[in-house]
Amino acid sequence: MDSLSTKAPAVIHPAAIVDRRAELADDVHVGPGCVIEGEVVIGQGTRLIGQAYIRGPAILGRGNIVYPFVCIGFEPQDRKYQDHTAGVVIGDRNLLRESFTMHCASQDEHPTRMGDDNFLMTNSHIGHDTVVGDRCTLASGALIGGHCRLFDDVNIGGNGALHQFCRCGRLSFLGGLSAVAKDLPPFTMASGINNVVGLNLVGLRRNGVSPAAVDVVIVAFKTLYLSGHAMPAAIELLRQQADAKPPGAELVRELAEFVETSERGLAPHSVNKQGKQINR
Repeated sequence: MDSLSTKAPAVIHPAAIVDRRAELADDVHVGPGCVIEGEVVIGQGTRLIGQAYIRGPAILGRGNIVYPFVCIGFEPQDRKYQDHTAGVVIGDRNLLRESFTMHCASQDEHPTRMGDDNFLMTNSHIGHDTVVGDRCTLASGALIGGHCRLFDDVNIGGNGALHQFCRCGRLSFLGGLSAVAKDLPPFTMASGINNVVGLNLVGLRRNGVSPAAVDVVIVAFKTLYLSGHAMPAAIELLRQQADAKPPGAELVRELAEFVETSERGLAPHSVNKQGKQINR
């Protein structure tokens, strides 16, 4: 190393096993009992505290903290899986707590992916081919099935579960001991089984949405879930509301686009004003 360099080399505990194919940036810390197997790239400042196992192909960005018994990049829990994979890609500054698991992709096109600044608590799981955005929180025991998508700022409560091929829109909230097998729209809250209970008003306000914009989102939610309109008509009404350019018009447009692109349909509201659940 250049004598004038201020970068510290990676620190690898003698009880760790690091594959010669791995690429570790400066300041990476690999604690005792860790195993890094195959083509693994780890960015600067990432810390593996101990007893973590990472199997390549995998990329971890900068400043991640990986707690003991985390397993990343193992084969999907999929009976159809064949030995080909695009692996796992994890961004920067993620906090991966004890026994978190994240499986590799089941095909060659796209990796299982996580963005930046996420908090994955103990025993949470991200299934194969799933895409997780930024600033999401999965509480202990939360389970995300394969081929799912979590947009930014999603919160999943303890032992919450998302069925495979489902999506959770931005700033949505799935309560503890709850599950959805359909798409959860942006800004909404769900509790129980396939049961939207309202808007994530606390999340909207904490993310700087103005009171006037929140009021507009409330109207949009009522249009979607409480008006009794068929879904195509509800989507058109949402677009008309956004085109009027009230405060929060971009949020209404985001909601309309999410609903329009749903393939599994929406998680229903518990009961609309006609006393019927609403499905796509």
